[in-house]
Amino acid sequence: MLAWLAFLPFALIRSENLAESDTFWQVRTGLLTIAEGRIPSVDPFSWTVSGKPWTLNSWAFNVVLGFSYEAAGLVGVALICACFVAVIGGLVLLLARRLGAAPVLSAWVLLIGVPLLTLFLSARPQLVDYIAVLALVMFLQRLVEVPKPVWPLIAIAVLTTLWVNLHAGALLGVAIVGASALLVFLRRSTRSRSGWFLAALLVTMLCSLVNPYGAGLLAQTLQVKSESAVITEWQPFNPADPLQLVMFAIGLLGLGVAARRGDPVFTAAIGVAVCGSVAAMRVLPILVLLALPVLAAFASHEVVLRYFASRRRLFFQGATAVLVIAVGLAVFNLPFFGRPDPAHFPRTAIKAIPAGCKLFNEYQLGGLVILERPDVPVSIDSRNDLYGAERVTQSLRVLDGQGDLNEGLSGADCVLVPPATGLARWLNTNPGWVLKSAEPTAELFIRR
Repeated sequence: MLAWLAFLPFALIRSENLAESDTFWQVRTGLLTIAEGRIPSVDPFSWTVSGKPWTLNSWAFNVVLGFSYEAAGLVGVALICACFVAVIGGLVLLLARRLGAAPVLSAWVLLIGVPLLTLFLSARPQLVDYIAVLALVMFLQRLVEVPKPVWPLIAIAVLTTLWVNLHAGALLGVAIVGASALLVFLRRSTRSRSGWFLAALLVTMLCSLVNPYGAGLLAQTLQVKSESAVITEWQPFNPADPLQLVMFAIGLLGLGVAARRGDPVFTAAIGVAVCGSVAAMRVLPILVLLALPVLAAFASHEVVLRYFASRRRLFFQGATAVLVIAVGLAVFNLPFFGRPDPAHFPRTAIKAIPAGCKLFNEYQLGGLVILERPDVPVSIDSRNDLYGAERVTQSLRVLDGQGDLNEGLSGADCVLVPPATGLARWLNTNPGWVLKSAEPTAELFIRR
């Protein structure tokens, strides 16, 4: 509990700035869903693909953000996401405790893992994936331990149903349960539990269909992957990236420890996350979160504990210093809590866009425009599965100032792009456009 309380300031610090474009259009979509009492079926936000069929893979999460926004604006959105992060930290510590890890080592392992995870703990439905995977592993372990684990089976059913509606990442849970069932069957000491794991696999498969799109959600998930070729987080694992390499190494170490301990559930879950991370780097945080409890338990060796006891004062002072700094930063940042990151988003320029103006915008800026200026149709935003890889690539070429720019801006009456782009430089010298607003993060141009 003390380790978890020490983690809370880090959850608040991460939620200070909202830096993901997804967050903003998800809030607006949630507000639209609440207002109309139904899930949007076609795109209502752009002028380039207006009316195109749109499948939402996180409709319930959008509604949660919508209610949070109605209650307290973006502060409410940041606060609910900070609560999600706090739950993630709590589940990591709880799993470490169940594996026999010492509290002090669990705390240090979690604090060491926080810097690696910071970039991924943004206000997006992936937070639900992190919580759900950790909870799923906890329930699967109960299938091994409890004589007649009816309640863990029911818990898995409820978890999967909630998960698939909050985010389509629930399909990862099916893979984890399937891999766990296989390892439980192959291990002689747990083979008698195979029936319960097969039941869990059937439950997760059936409950994954309990969503507004049914089995169509699988096709939508595959479409997201195919249409995200130019998106960084969907790229395969890159060992040349130091952050990715460290995270992957931690995952492999956790996999080795889990296999050596003979733990079929953690071995299966981490193994699935390793395969997922190779295919797409966005799975790396799940890999690290699953590995942390295993590594905390592994580190809780008598020799290590004696060393910590002999250096108790040193570690206490170090932990106190880290915690004081974290609390200080959290308190200092409270006045800015929930703001769109000023290093990425030009709020003044967005306010200056004429009403109803068809906007050509940079990819990351579309989300905040959708939230703050729903009267302004955007050209593109981070719903890359809706726009398709070809349209996203063409938008990036225009942004770089390549090709026929007059043709690229056809249909647009306003442009909102970063000042360092090739398009911004071209517009500054083009008599057909006038600069209306300029900020370090973006310039707004109006067609004459």
